[in-house]
Amino acid sequence: MKKAKAPEPPLFDWMQSRLRFGRGDDTVIVFIPSHSRDKARLPNQDVWATEAFNLFGKLFGGATGFPNLKGIWRDDENGGELLVDEPIMIQSLVKRADVEKPANILELAGFLKRMGKRTKQGAVAIIFNDAIHFISNYE
Repeated sequence: MKKAKAPEPPLFDWMQSRLRFGRGDDTVIVFIPSHSRDKARLPNQDVWATEAFNLFGKLFGGATGFPNLKGIWRDDENGGELLVDEPIMIQSLVKRADVEKPANILELAGFLKRMGKRTKQGAVAIIFNDAIHFISNYE
């Protein structure tokens, strides 16, 4: 029997709870997957990365990408199967004012949900400062 998941907090609320008070800048990191949950290589990882770069440039003023990474994810909903991935990590050092804008976070959440759904991910991750948040509800 599957264990019921706790509801995901809205991304804006989660990010607001992790602001580093007293500091003027924050860090946002996302990962662009290379494979779908069924282990098929994505033919358009570069398209998703370009979209993320453009979004980060628009919302946060810029970003840096780190290709050629290797990772693994345990898919607990599929018996703990280990899924290998070669993600592109995209990082932005952002001004506090940019992450305090609800419209920016809503647009970022929309991108992550669209990417997660279309690339058939079990979850997509966003790192904000020193915490990770997983989005698995793509509606």
